[in-house]
Amino acid sequence: MTGGDFVTIDALERPAGGFLRWRRTVRAALAGGIDGLRAATVNHANDGTHRLVPRLVPASGALVAAWDSPEAAQAAWNGPLREALEGRGHFGMDGEVARVRRNGEHDDWHGWNPSAEGTEPVAEDEPMVVAVHSILRPRHLPGFLRNNVHAASRAAHHPGHRGSMDVSSALPFEHTSISLWKTRAQAEDYAYSPGGHAFAMKHALSAQTHHVGVFVRIRPLAATGPLGVDDAAFPALPPIERGPGRAG
Repeated sequence: MTGGDFVTIDALERPAGGFLRWRRTVRAALAGGIDGLRAATVNHANDGTHRLVPRLVPASGALVAAWDSPEAAQAAWNGPLREALEGRGHFGMDGEVARVRRNGEHDDWHGWNPSAEGTEPVAEDEPMVVAVHSILRPRHLPGFLRNNVHAASRAAHHPGHRGSMDVSSALPFEHTSISLWKTRAQAEDYAYSPGGHAFAMKHALSAQTHHVGVFVRIRPLAATGPLGVDDAAFPALPPIERGPGRAG
């Protein structure tokens, strides 16, 4: 893959040894340099996104990574990142970036500039993952949390919702949401129909509540496990492969 990003998302409800140990291990592996890795963030994760105050303890973890190719990602799971998936409650997904929109011309995701170059747009009937990376202006944090609880609750009750989580590597002002949808059409119905998310989105734009904003559509290609729901997020997709003995 020479154009758009190949993306892996891996979340652990209970990382082995606890979140802090897991974060140190993964950051050390990334600092050693990994061939084919374009960008990565090591995050606190919370799948209880319809709470006003996110759950901080016990902490969950999520690694979001962008790669040159699926082969580069698989080599990393076989090698330096083989310990990144130790723990309980694993959700994993492979995908390709299909669309990117930035609030500001120079906005990025902690140095990652997602690319959809050469990738077909997600069709209306295809499954889709939406990642919205944002860093709030501090004075807007209380209002954002109030609006977010309504938007996330509406998502959790939408028929197209297949799971979601908030991730952050820079608490408390980074709030990055990753939501999974049966189809692009259902994701857009949630986003733009009158209600919690549409109100929150319009308010964020009019009040300029964020000083960084990056919107990414991802086409899921493989997935394993649930993400904050009772059953597998994308049962029709093939399972992911994550190193020896970790398929599916």
